[in-house]
Amino acid sequence: MIKIAYERLEILFKMAEEEFSLHPERSHRYVEMARNIAKKYNLKMPPYWRGRFCRDCNRFLKPGFNSKVRLIKSAVTIECLECGEISRKPYVMEQRTRRRNKIASHTFKEGTYE
Repeated sequence: MIKIAYERLEILFKMAEEEFSLHPERSHRYVEMARNIAKKYNLKMPPYWRGRFCRDCNRFLKPGFNSKVRLIKSAVTIECLECGEISRKPYVMEQRTRRRNKIASHTFKEGTYE
């Protein structure tokens, strides 16, 4: 039953993404339906869909149309332009790994370390 619910979440979010340009109200309804399914079966939203809807007004967010995405002090901030809700997601780990890879590439160049 849970597998079917996850499949329905995928289908609804894909439909919401496709329908947003023509019928934004329909895409907002698809997000509401997906959230209701997730609540009913006590499911976590897949990580790639978590930032695509507003948790306050249940609207489908498309950057540039009804949401703003900014990088502020090691956090991604997503602002819903419909209700004004701001969600923040840290990206400190990504910065840390990028820094470590950069240092490793400079210190261990080919032919210098055996």
